[in-house]
Amino acid sequence: MTPPVAGGVSRTGLTARRVAHRSAGHKPLHRRDLELMAWLGEQYGARIDQLQRRMGCELRTAQRTVARMRGAGLVCARHILVGESTWVLPTAAGLRACSSPFTPWEPKLGLLAHVAAVNDVRIYVERSSPRCEWVCERALLRERSRGEHLPDAVVLLDGQRVAIEVELTAKGRRRTVAIVDQLARRFDAVAYFCAPATHRVLEELAASGRWRALAVRELALLGQGGT
Repeated sequence: MTPPVAGGVSRTGLTARRVAHRSAGHKPLHRRDLELMAWLGEQYGARIDQLQRRMGCELRTAQRTVARMRGAGLVCARHILVGESTWVLPTAAGLRACSSPFTPWEPKLGLLAHVAAVNDVRIYVERSSPRCEWVCERALLRERSRGEHLPDAVVLLDGQRVAIEVELTAKGRRRTVAIVDQLARRFDAVAYFCAPATHRVLEELAASGRWRALAVRELALLGQGGT
C-alpha cells in the first residue's frame, strides 16, 4: 500500500496531480512532432520559416506546431537577430522524447548563418530526392578519423555517398583544392552549395575536369526549382 504524505494524500495521488498539472492546457503531441524534433536535433536548430518549408505548410500552422511543442517543454523559441525569423531550438527534454543521441545547442552568432544555410540545403535535397538519407554533421563528427576534413553532411542515394559542402566564405584556392581532393577520394561525389563570394572559384575548379564528380550550385537558386 502506498504510504500517505502530509495532509492524507497518497504519493500516487500526488504524482498523478503533478502530471495532470504539467499536462493541463497542453495538446497531445503527434508522431510528426517527434520526427520534427529529431530533425531539429540533427540540424542543431532552425528558423521557424525553415520549419514551415520543411513541413510544407502555412506559417500559422508551423507556429501552432512550435507553440504546442513549447508548451510540452520540447523546444524553446528565441529571437536572436533583428529582422530575422525566430529560431526554434530543441531542449534536453525534447531530444530525449525523440530518442536523439544529441545534446541541446547554444546558438553562436558566428555560426547562425552557416547552420541556416545547411538547413536550406537539406530541405532542398530532401525535396529533390525524397528517397535519400541525410547523414548530419553531428553524426559524422562521432565517426570522424583524425585529420579528416568533416563535410557538412553526407547524402546516401542509390548506393552512392555524396559529400555535401556549404560554403559561405571564401577559402584560399590551395586549401579548397586540398579539401576537394580529400573528399573526392573518400566519397562517390562532392556537391558544393555556395554563396556568391565562393561560387566563382568553385565553378572554375569544377570546369577544370580534375574531379569528375564535383558539382557546384548557388545557394541563392535553391528555391527556384530544378535539381
